[in-house]
Amino acid sequence: MEFYIAKVINYLLEPLYILSFFLIILIFLLLFTNSKKLTIFFAKFLLILFLFFGYTPLSNFLLNKIEDFIKPSKYPVQQLTGVIILGGSFDFELESKERNEVLLNSAAERLTKALEIYKKNPRLLILFSGASNKIRPIGWSESDMAKKFFLEQGVRVDNLIFENQSRNTFENISYSKDIIKNNKGTWGLITSASHMPRSYFGFKKQGLILEPIIADYRTGTSSIFWINFDIKKGLENWNIILHEVVGIFYYKITGKI
Repeated sequence: MEFYIAKVINYLLEPLYILSFFLIILIFLLLFTNSKKLTIFFAKFLLILFLFFGYTPLSNFLLNKIEDFIKPSKYPVQQLTGVIILGGSFDFELESKERNEVLLNSAAERLTKALEIYKKNPRLLILFSGASNKIRPIGWSESDMAKKFFLEQGVRVDNLIFENQSRNTFENISYSKDIIKNNKGTWGLITSASHMPRSYFGFKKQGLILEPIIADYRTGTSSIFWINFDIKKGLENWNIILHEVVGIFYYKITGKI
């Protein structure tokens, strides 16, 4: 039940859907009511939301703080026993199966980062954790696609471990912790920069201190011009910010981190 509730909340928190919701209300008021005050109120509110979401210096600043909250590990990758990669690099499960191709999304650096480490440390164990985050998954699972990806890139099958039950971050942790504990040594955690705080502290709550290996940054280190406006970039930033802030808050109050 928790998985489905989280899906609904994530849907409602999508900045684009928030804008669309208020736009629909405004259109309804314009077409079917004579309330000028209410119509003007929602028109102003929609404009404020549009400007707020599109004002990129604010969202860039907040997202940067999330991405830099956990500092990258300086542990020598040649000495790592293994790395765990959290799912999230695939969106096209059915299309991948139908085309017999691994179709990656913008978080693909989680996978390429593991390959980069494997080339420096051929003994490395690569644990991929993820089945699907879809309510009704169809096509290949994320683990299916990860297996095909790594084998095609020349990784030896003996170095690969797949956890193919998890649907979210907490399940990634729950279903992977024993695998890591049973393969003693120093392990790295590979996930996107914005996702690292929730993931890192989730594993820590289970008694596992992993080396943070950060991928998929969405912000840089230079300051952004304060009058910059980009609604597409702003919506993308706020989508990540809201998802992670609400996720961290929920994990905190439920004792998961």
